Amino acid sequence: MSSIPEGRQPLGRPRQHRKWRLMAAATCSIVTTATAGLVGLSGVAAGSSSPLNVAVVAPFTGPGASFGVLLSAPCKAAISVINKVGGVLGHQLACLPVNDYGDPADAVPSVEKAFATNSNIVAAVGLESNTAATVVPLVERQRIPFFTANGLDAFDRQTSPFFYRMSPADDQNGAAYAIAAKQLGWKRIAVIYANNIGASGNIPGTLTAVKKLGLTMTQNLLIPGDESSYQSTAQRVISSNPQGMIFYADPQTSGTFLRDYSQLTGGKLPPMITAGSNETPDFLTALKPVVSSTYLTSDIYYVGQSLDTKLPAYAGYASSMKATHAPAPLLGLGVISALYDGVNLMSLAMVESNSTSGPVFNKDIITLTRARPGAVVVHDFTSGLRALKAHKQIQYQGTGGVIGFNTYHNFVGNFAISTTDANGVPTQRAVIPGAQVIKNA
Repeated sequence: MSSIPEGRQPLGRPRQHRKWRLMAAATCSIVTTATAGLVGLSGVAAGSSSPLNVAVVAPFTGPGASFGVLLSAPCKAAISVINKVGGVLGHQLACLPVNDYGDPADAVPSVEKAFATNSNIVAAVGLESNTAATVVPLVERQRIPFFTANGLDAFDRQTSPFFYRMSPADDQNGAAYAIAAKQLGWKRIAVIYANNIGASGNIPGTLTAVKKLGLTMTQNLLIPGDESSYQSTAQRVISSNPQGMIFYADPQTSGTFLRDYSQLTGGKLPPMITAGSNETPDFLTALKPVVSSTYLTSDIYYVGQSLDTKLPAYAGYASSMKATHAPAPLLGLGVISALYDGVNLMSLAMVESNSTSGPVFNKDIITLTRARPGAVVVHDFTSGLRALKAHKQIQYQGTGGVIGFNTYHNFVGNFAISTTDANGVPTQRAVIPGAQVIKNA
């Protein structure tokens, strides 16, 4: 599935591999962003029927391009329903791809250019871990609400009023992997993470939880990504005789590592826990040639934010995701459905405040998630819009159930242990309470 709307290219400039520009680019952003069009401050002019843009900030090219597909899908699914019922305050919504290249330095000029050259950007989603440290401040300066998928611990106590995160921080994800290993009955585990921001940020939480849970860590390895061979690393793991592995890397690295491990053991592989965000078509494609179908569907456990398919919000979410041709594996990812809920919440807040101005409708986002006397519980944009037009208060409950943001605009729900079939369709095997994860992180 293409991550870019037909006829539209991701905003930004060609990819450049110049990491040394990070500090200079970040410093420059402080000056240039001040002159960018702050659409969020005034909103879209009254009486205008111009589309409202929701910026999807993600990599759309390069090694991380699959994240563009992953983070665009919930935006497309949400606006497909919103637009069918008339849009927001007379405006249709559009998902605007903003290429962050998966690189902090390259992201800065690309994101700045997107906001300087595109009008009517009233909200944003995406903002993944690899670039969040530099991109989140740029988007925040536009004074528009945004729902982020990043897991950086640095945002656990952030203070921006426009920031919202309904997915776990990396230390919590790391702890959840160790708890899952304990629930699966493993006592001896090998811990292997790729040396990148998205994966290695989970290490502290994993190490803390392993110690608290009394597990034995046979190996603790940080490996470079996209090497042609991992035979020496695989041999170290084999020699330590683990019952299972906590392994988190990109699809190519994962496929190469498991290929080498399998070659050294005559096809025998220990079961593996990996991140819920690996529940993607690219991951399955990389692993299918190197592992058996039984291993693929029975011995790989995906651990991430829980998504309850029995909740009222799920049916509408799944229907709109399928209608917009989102890959089937994404239906089981809580971090994806959280962005879908985010688009719904921001859109309902605009209706509630009768404004497309970021500072104005932002004040209603958290209010719409709270239980209030007489408030009507709604599970989608359509029912929320109907209630607001009838001058009723609402409480939006999403695909993860009741939403309870803390002081820092973070919300951590429960975690799930899932497996998939050969096509990537997930089945939830167990739930890990969020309180248990926080306790052990």
